[in-house]
Amino acid sequence: MKNIILGACFLGLLATVGCKKNKTTPPPPELTVTLIDPGQAPLEPLRYAIAADTVVNTLLDIRDVEASAEQSEDSADAFGVLPGFRLLMHAGPTVLIPKGFRYILRISKAESVLPEGVTERQTQEVEQGVKALRGMRGRFDVNPQGIVVDADVPWAQGQERIHPRVAITIGNVRSAVATIPLPLEPVGVGAVWEVRRPLRIWSARVVQVTRYELTDRIGSRFRVAIKVHQEAKPQVADLNPQLEMHVRGYEMHAQGHALADLTLPLALEASLESSSAADIALVSPEKTEPLMSARRSILRLVSKSER
Repeated sequence: MKNIILGACFLGLLATVGCKKNKTTPPPPELTVTLIDPGQAPLEPLRYAIAADTVVNTLLDIRDVEASAEQSEDSADAFGVLPGFRLLMHAGPTVLIPKGFRYILRISKAESVLPEGVTERQTQEVEQGVKALRGMRGRFDVNPQGIVVDADVPWAQGQERIHPRVAITIGNVRSAVATIPLPLEPVGVGAVWEVRRPLRIWSARVVQVTRYELTDRIGSRFRVAIKVHQEAKPQVADLNPQLEMHVRGYEMHAQGHALADLTLPLALEASLESSSAADIALVSPEKTEPLMSARRSILRLVSKSER
């Protein structure tokens, strides 16, 4: 394996995959939190209460455990190398605001692990992306329910310079496990709620539904079991001016758990195992090329508070 140290900040990805240059990017208004089962008595509300000057350091590690895909010149141009990666994130210090709390999130270090057989051109593309992202950081405003109500993400070089899988994966982490959205209603152990949000994967429209089950709560700490489902309906997405992606089918399933603290902006720990399958066609002016892909990955997140 070839390691490339990415001393960069992928923060812009954490706000949303579809953000624009130098603009404030609030979360999608379609995000909904629905309580399915309130759980067992006693029922109490879950609300984040983050003290000022809270700082959290988080290590995120993502690795493929199994992957298969039909490879071609067009697919390589469209999707590039599919790296695993390790990110060191720094959140805080938090600031109290009327609608909740605010923190600056940056990635101080990242290591990308490239598979064997990577070409010199692919390596250069990764290095160019690192240069474009270096030094980026952003702000998140979060309400007591754990929902991002506003985000300011400088985007100096544009999304096209970033590897799509990195954007997709980090976006999934932020929306599913980094800060867990909570139901408005009081809940007890055994409670189940769902969070539904639209996503963009490459340029394709995808619906993500995350189901949480409260398995334990002691004081401000709580543990949840997590199930994530993504699905895309048949559609056409533009990958670049010369290449379209005709999505015929896409699904992703993930399950795992997370331990969170209502006094911290990011989860203390999380583990997810995901599997995905895509049936697409890459359409260029010269030809139409079917492409099947399947992947299984493991995600681990560990955080530590400095206060």
